[in-house]
Formats: sequence, C-alpha cells, structure tokens
Amino acid sequence: MLFRISTLALFIFICFSGNAQTYKVKGLLSSQEEAVPFATVFVKNSADSTVAKVGFSDTLGIFDISGVSNGTYFLEVKMVGLKNYLSDAFTIKDANKDMGEIEMKGDAELEAIEVVKIRPIIEVHPDKMVFNVDNTINATGENGFDLLRKAPGVIIDNQNNIMLEGKAGVQVYIDHKPTLLAGDDLVNFLKSMNATEIDKIEIITQPSSKYDAAGNAGIINIILKKDKNLGTNGTINAGYNYGIGFEGEGLNHRFNGSISLNNRTRKTNLYGSYNNGLGAQRVFLLFDRLQNGNQYVSESYITSPNKNHMARVGLDWFLNDKHTLGFITSGNYFIANASSESFTHIGLANQPFEQVLTADNITEGRNIQATGNINYRFADTLGKELIMDLDYAWFDRTSDAFQPNVYTDTMNNILFENNYRIVSPTEIGIASIKMDYSQYAWKGKLGFGAKFSMVSTKNDFRFYTVTNNVDSLVSSRSNDFNYLENIGAAYVNYGRQFGMKWNMQLGLRYEHNISKGDLYTDQGTYLDTVNRNNPQLFPSAGLTWTPSMKSIWSWTYSRRITRPNYQTLNPFISQLDELSYRQGNPTLKPQYAHNVRLSYTRNYRYTAALSYSYVQNYYAQVTDTLGFAQNFIQTRNVADEQTINLTVSLPFQVKKWWSLFINLQGYNTSYIQKDEKFKPINRTTGNIYASNTFLVKGGFKFEVSGWVNSPSIWGGTYLVGWMGSLDLAMEKKFFKDQLSVRIFANDVLFTSYWTADLQYGDLYIKGSGGWESRKVGLNLSYNFGNKEMKKNKEHKSGLEDEEKRTGGGN
Repeated sequence: MLFRISTLALFIFICFSGNAQTYKVKGLLSSQEEAVPFATVFVKNSADSTVAKVGFSDTLGIFDISGVSNGTYFLEVKMVGLKNYLSDAFTIKDANKDMGEIEMKGDAELEAIEVVKIRPIIEVHPDKMVFNVDNTINATGENGFDLLRKAPGVIIDNQNNIMLEGKAGVQVYIDHKPTLLAGDDLVNFLKSMNATEIDKIEIITQPSSKYDAAGNAGIINIILKKDKNLGTNGTINAGYNYGIGFEGEGLNHRFNGSISLNNRTRKTNLYGSYNNGLGAQRVFLLFDRLQNGNQYVSESYITSPNKNHMARVGLDWFLNDKHTLGFITSGNYFIANASSESFTHIGLANQPFEQVLTADNITEGRNIQATGNINYRFADTLGKELIMDLDYAWFDRTSDAFQPNVYTDTMNNILFENNYRIVSPTEIGIASIKMDYSQYAWKGKLGFGAKFSMVSTKNDFRFYTVTNNVDSLVSSRSNDFNYLENIGAAYVNYGRQFGMKWNMQLGLRYEHNISKGDLYTDQGTYLDTVNRNNPQLFPSAGLTWTPSMKSIWSWTYSRRITRPNYQTLNPFISQLDELSYRQGNPTLKPQYAHNVRLSYTRNYRYTAALSYSYVQNYYAQVTDTLGFAQNFIQTRNVADEQTINLTVSLPFQVKKWWSLFINLQGYNTSYIQKDEKFKPINRTTGNIYASNTFLVKGGFKFEVSGWVNSPSIWGGTYLVGWMGSLDLAMEKKFFKDQLSVRIFANDVLFTSYWTADLQYGDLYIKGSGGWESRKVGLNLSYNFGNKEMKKNKEHKSGLEDEEKRTGGGN
C-alpha cells in the first residue's frame, strides 16, 4: 500500500514538474535570515516603469505573481522598515521567471537611531510561540525536562505529565520529530539533555494535518543547535549547580558538560555533539491517606544518581541548489539507579499510630537509546518540495529493584517483614518510512504525503519473594507482554491566499491503527483484550484574516487523538511497596479531542487567543482501593473533558536596555462523569509567566523571570494547590564574546513543589512532593572557529522536516 502511494506521489510530482504554468514571476524575500511577509511586489515594465502586475509575499516570504506577458521587466519591492528593492532588468519569454532569494536591507535611517537591540526571549506567531532558549541565561544549568517548566504556557503536574493550555496529551518533538518514549522514559530522556544543546522550543497548540494526529494538546518541538557558519566551528560548555531540596534535604552537587563541532562547506555540513550530566537529585513525597477507617501517613525520599551520556552525528550533503541528502544517528546512555527511604505510619484514623512500615528500596537499571535516519529533500524557489525519510530506532531498558517491607511497632520491634525483587526489562524497536510533497497549485499551496510506522515492544516482568537472600519466582505475578502496532497514514493539505487579507487552509489526515498485544502467564494468555483495528479521519481547517498590516485574526480547528502507551496497556502489577502498587489496563481506550482556537495578533507581537477543547474518553491515573489496606494506581477512562482557555502574550521593549515578556493564561476545566467512583470537579485556573532582560553598562546582562500557577486539577481527581518559581541570572562575555560566564539561582523561594487533595470513592488522600528545584550554579561556554556566515540560501534537511509518532513505556 505504501509503495503504491509513494509511486503515485512521485508520478504526480513529475507531472507537475513537466507541466508548470508559464508567465509567472516567483521568489523569496528575506532579511537577516528571516522571511519578509506581506511585502508589496511590483512587476514594472522596463521601458517606462509602469506597473504591469502587483502582488504580495505570504507569511513565508514567498511571492508568486501570475499573468505576466512576454516582455522585459524589473521588480520593485516595498516593506515598512526596510529599504526599497530594485532588481536588474529581466526578460520573460514563454516561461516562468524565478528570481531566487532576494535579500532586503534594513532602513539606514532606522538603523542609525537603534542603539541597543535585545533579541526577544519569546517570539509570538499566529500559529505558534517560540521560546529562544539560547537567549535566556536563566536556562543555564537546566536539563531538557526542567527547562520545559520555564516555557510560557507549559505546566508540569505532580506526576511529571506535560500540559498545554490546561490540557494533557502533549507530543514532544526533537528537531521536528516525535520522541520515541513516554512516561518515565520520556522524562529520563529529556533530563539527559543539557539546556546548552537546545536552540529554541516551539509551542504549537493547533498542528495541521501534515503532523501526526497524536497529541490532544498539541506539540512541543525542541530544536537543537546547528551552526550555520562556513568552516569549522565549535562550542564547549561546562557547568556546575548545587541543589537544595525540601527543608534542606538533598544538598547535591551536579556537573554537566558538552562539546559540539560543525564543519560546513558549500557542499556539505558535518556536525556532531556530545553531552553528559553527573550528580544526584533527590525527590520527596508525603502522603496522608484515609481508607476504611485507617490512616496511613508516609514519607518517601528518593535519590537518583542521574549519570547520562548523549551523542549525535549528522551529515547534510547539498548535491546542488535543489537536492539535499542527509544522514543522522544519535545515542543516549542513562544510568537509572535509584535508592529510596520510605516510612509509613499506620493506625486508626485520628488515633495514635500502631505500626510503621519501612521500605528502603534499591533499584539498579540503565536506559539505552539509538536512532538512525536517512533523508532526501528536493526544493526549489517555485515552491516544489519533496521530502522522504527512512527511520529506525531501538530502545532498551533494564530494571532490577529490591524491595524490603519491614513492619515494626512503636518501640521499633520487628513484627514481620516481606521482601521482594522485581526484574522488568523492556525492549522497543521502531521502523518508519515517510514522504511529503508540496507545490503551488490552483492558486494556492497543495501538500500531501504518506507514512507507515511499525512499533514492537517486548516487556518481561518477573516478581520474586526473597527469603534468606534466596529469590523465589512468583509465577502468578510474572508475565511476558509483547505488543505490535502498525500505523498507516496519508494526508492532503491545501492552503490559499485570497487577495492580501484572507488566507485559508484545509487538511484531512487518514490513519489506520492495527495493534495486537499478547500477554503470556502461567495462568494462560489474554485474548482480544489489546487488539485494535481502528481507521480514523482527522480533519483540520484554518482561516486567517488580515484587515491591516498590524492586525491578524486566525481561526483553527483540528481533531486529534492520544493513544495509550504500551506499558499502560500491560495488565499486570508493578508493586510500589507492601500496600501500594500500579496496574495496567488492557481495556483502555484512546482519547479523541476536538480543538477550536480563535486568536488575534497585533503588530506581529501582541497575541490573544481563546480556545475550546472537548476530549472524549478522557483517561487519567486514578488511585483506588483494594481490600482493607491496599491502594493502587491505574489509568482509566473516567469522563469526557471540556476545557476553555484564554491566553494573552505581551512582549514589551520598555527601554532600549530593558525587554519584558508577559504571558497570561486562564482556563476552566470541567468533566462529564463516566466512572461511577469518579467525582466530577470543575475548576478555573490561572497561570502567569514573566521574563525581564536587562543590559547594563560594562557588558553585563541580567535576567529576572518566574511563573505562578493558581490551584488547578490534575488527572480530573487531584485538586492541586498554588505553585510558582522565581529565577535570577547574570551573564558576562569576554574575549570578543567568545567566552560566556553565567551565574544563576533557580526557584529562589522554593515554591515549585506541589500539594494536592484527592477523593475517589471512599478514598481520601492529602499529599505533597517536590525535588531540588532550588539551586544555584555557574556555567562557562566558549565558542571557537570561523564566523563567516553562509550567504546562499539555507535549506532545511529532510531530517528537520520529518515527523513521526511512537509511544513508549512508563
């Protein structure tokens, strides 16, 4: 099927190429490596300078003016804030004229009065928000996961789930490609990344049909640094930070370092990087649970060494101005060891405690990830583009956890003990092939493509009792779970501009999911519980109105899906301690979301957006009871969810030396009950993010930023309290800006830990938790090599435009 679709697409591409319409003048407008949208382009007769045709550049800076007769002409381009551009004379004779890329210069009068310019930390666009990580010194010393907490509009809840505009179900991309993991594996992978390797983060709340349909809340695209200078260039980073946790707990020293090298010529771009992180991090969890008249008060402190190594190597081969061939491979090695101290006081509610359960767990594990990609890209200035990608990825995780459970009385006398060992390796393999084609057609831009992906995962779960240091397998609590998923997809997308005020985009994506999960146990095999054969259509639409050069209205709609990850479907039990465990749910259904968004942008800077989302089969991790004393966590379809969100983004240049960005967000979440134990909760929540950047005499740069979340809902069941963070940083550069020294202090007031209340059936829980978010540190960065910028047009490699969806395990 995929071969036939690809052959058809190539045939259509050849047909379009061989029958392109004549008498068009096309080109691309840019200024300082940025597209120039909404510029006025005049085609003038060379003989008398009269106007023959007039057109406008679109949001990508591309202009396409049709209806030009044979003759001799020249171009005049006008744009506010830029110098008028006049081309040399050219002749049209029975063929289109490709003007290539036109570089427009800044207005000298404006440049003369500009004393200081601070590149914004946050860029607001009608379709996305861009967080320029390299421009914020407050990102220093952070890993990729903690860095997301600083991104405007992004919320991370008490279970490390990432939310956008009050909605869960976010897809995380790296260089325009979905990550291969989910749950704890995704968190560990992001933690293995250094912020110094990240150039920017794109927050896309309404992806088009070109993107995979996965992700109810949208996409967070993390773009890694890639040098654009000719010659050999590199950067070396070294950092240190000191973390302070709850009530002084933690006090851990952490180190990180990285090196990146890039060699670019007119024909090739060879690049590579390596980074690591060393040092422990401590997490605390506090719970007060009421169940069947008994009270369980627990304290847990978990320490992880967090040793990680990550490397990537890539090559872009520019065959000519239109054809690019790319290769990239990456690897990640993460030590997933952990040790915990856990104490649970047990007794009748509101009475003196009678017992204490001590569970000091020791886990040894490691995660290995390897990926490879081969890509090809064809692109010309007439708007034709063909991208083909072949990907393979492999992920391997091991985990060996020893879990002693010792019960003592109030005098510390041992009453009894139960010791367990849990061995749970996981292996995931992913293969994907994808093709995207786009070109101007029918007075607009037509795009279509196809993709096929195959994911296989093998999960072994071995549960042992340990007596006198001897392990005994418990067959009834052990299993092998194998899961295979195939997804075939095809899409078509069409966009057209009507005059200079209206722009329309329509898209339709078809995805066919076929999956099968086999569970093998000594008690038999589950049949038809995880099997799926599910074809679905995912429409998208957008309409943009530009009544003036300073105002843009945009309306978008999309239907999206969030599929359960593979470990969530595994129906067997993973024990947390003697009284608490986690269990998968093979009957879990996917979530489907309808998203509508209306936004207004003023002066290309200020944006207000109102969005509505309705999620069917909403699922959440719920805590339920079993028997008299046990409780367990399981992901269930509990309700339908409705979210109304209002976001306002306000960037200001207060003074020439002071820039300010404020992001205000308010959303209301409500639920329609489907689970009889689920008690629907309605809550209106507010979020504020602010960032100040100051340039001071002597070359110093200061940054003050922070965020605050008002009480909110997590997972439809937990009422979460206030959270926030205040971050400070300073930067000074030396040796002609080659050496950068940054000092930072994050979460100065230690307000980013969470508190939460839960009622689910007859179960009541009050809890809190956090990590060493309060920390101080130092980072050194040194740039070396040639700084001559490449003058010809930069083409993205196929790798940078490739998207694919996979899942992973917890």
